[in-house]
Amino acid sequence: MSLASNNNLDWHAAQAGQQIIKTTKTRRNNGKEEEIKANDVENLATKALGVLQENGVYAAFLYLYSRSENEQHIAKPAEQVLKFLTDAICNDLDRLLLVKQLWEQTLIYARYGAKARGVEEDAKKAKTEIEKAKSQP
Repeated sequence: MSLASNNNLDWHAAQAGQQIIKTTKTRRNNGKEEEIKANDVENLATKALGVLQENGVYAAFLYLYSRSENEQHIAKPAEQVLKFLTDAICNDLDRLLLVKQLWEQTLIYARYGAKARGVEEDAKKAKTEIEKAKSQP
């Protein structure tokens, strides 16, 4: 099923949430690949969701763009987004409310996806520590 023909907005939110989790596993830093902790992704998604719910779509984008360099790899900026947001979204209340609802659902899915990834990371770390302890005399 193509994206254009699928009107199930929850499906789109789930796909976007999965994509956020997929693209926030690692980042490049000084030519090296670094792991991004699931907890960092979860925290940023939670904070962005709070700003979105309390202050709206435009404020949430500004919040993400204002992140420190350490968080910027999770909240990637795109300068044209704010202009598009103002011109095409914020001037139409129905569209604005739809975008807000869809983005809320996406961030919720991303937050829970990050939480699940964190559980997976913790289990892998615990297994490694157990194996390490067994190999020590």
